[in-house]
Amino acid sequence: MKLRVASPFLLLVVALVISNGLATAAPAANDGGGRGRLDPVVGDRTCGTPDANPAEMEAVRAQVRAWLARVGPSAASGGTIAVAFHVLHDGPAGDVPDAQIDQQMKALNQSYAGTGYRFSLTSVDRTDNRTWFGSILPGNGVEKHAKQALAIDPAHHLNVYTCSPGQGLLGWAYFPFSLPESHYLHGVVIHYGSLPGGFIDRYNLGLTLVHESGHYLGLFHTFQGGCTPPGDDVDDTPFEASPAYGCPIGRNTCPQPGDDPIHNYMDYTDDACYTEFTGGQLDRINSILPVYRPSLLRSLVAQAVAGPGAEDAVSGPAARGTVEFRGAFPNPFARATMLRYTLAERGRVSLAVYNVAGQRVATLADGEEDAGEHHLTFAPRGLAPGMYFAVLRARGMVLSRSAVLIP
Repeated sequence: MKLRVASPFLLLVVALVISNGLATAAPAANDGGGRGRLDPVVGDRTCGTPDANPAEMEAVRAQVRAWLARVGPSAASGGTIAVAFHVLHDGPAGDVPDAQIDQQMKALNQSYAGTGYRFSLTSVDRTDNRTWFGSILPGNGVEKHAKQALAIDPAHHLNVYTCSPGQGLLGWAYFPFSLPESHYLHGVVIHYGSLPGGFIDRYNLGLTLVHESGHYLGLFHTFQGGCTPPGDDVDDTPFEASPAYGCPIGRNTCPQPGDDPIHNYMDYTDDACYTEFTGGQLDRINSILPVYRPSLLRSLVAQAVAGPGAEDAVSGPAARGTVEFRGAFPNPFARATMLRYTLAERGRVSLAVYNVAGQRVATLADGEEDAGEHHLTFAPRGLAPGMYFAVLRARGMVLSRSAVLIP
């Protein structure tokens, strides 16, 4: 029996790689594993995601169990996710038109139809930078510089970057539990040739973004762990010994019941083979988001810290000019972190810190405060490492920022 909710509490980079790069992959005959002839330019997808060890997986299980015990499994059940689209290009190369971005958003929403989640494009920006366009890699300096400059409010937006990544990468994402929800590295990077109508045959229906957004929302590959329980930690995706390529109908690589889930968006099959997320995968997303991305869907913050009936979390235009909450620095932190906020005018302020079960673990402010900059120190004593949420209440608004305590 698979366990539905589990994943590593560390930085994991999901690199969806074109195995032989975009230059010289040779055609190959069918290898019996469902792989047909390869495109003469593009090879198969592969992935460099490190395996999670049991201790790391259980750490996340425990936090999700605590959330579910407090709020219940129906607390997160969909919503609208704002998308900030960043086009990195080198002159005309990679400067995809707005119409192609619209088609990508359409493909994303069609793939998530029926899940309760939809994606709304809120902004598009374009940056002509040869280095950012062609040399970005997971975790390298180029990625850090580009995202630091371009990321738009990662706690409340899915940031999507199109480019031509180094080393033949087709795309990658950071899991929700990898970094604080407001960290600039969060988001999805995809090859611009994978957008609908792009030049990468087999992967040009816009479903690379669907696959990577699955990771962004907390899903593993269907072949995670192979035939060994708990596999991908979702009950209704059959065990799968290795990635599937092409569209190998009837492929079955594990002794457990069920053919390999080749039509699942989290496998490695061609875009044309992708058709589904499962109910178990949706359950997992609904359990992961409230714990690790509570600000992505506004209602989740209120539920997490105060239960039903609390005020909605507010960001963007409603809060601009009255209250600004910049969150914790440093983050992650080992001994102490500084929580910073700005008030446009004097008023009553409450600043408290909660664990993932919604229990208050510290009160840093509760009373009238003057307008201006404020800096308060959170120095936990006796608290276990993990994710915490600083919640600022001021002028009828609730603003939440995550902070990660490390050993």
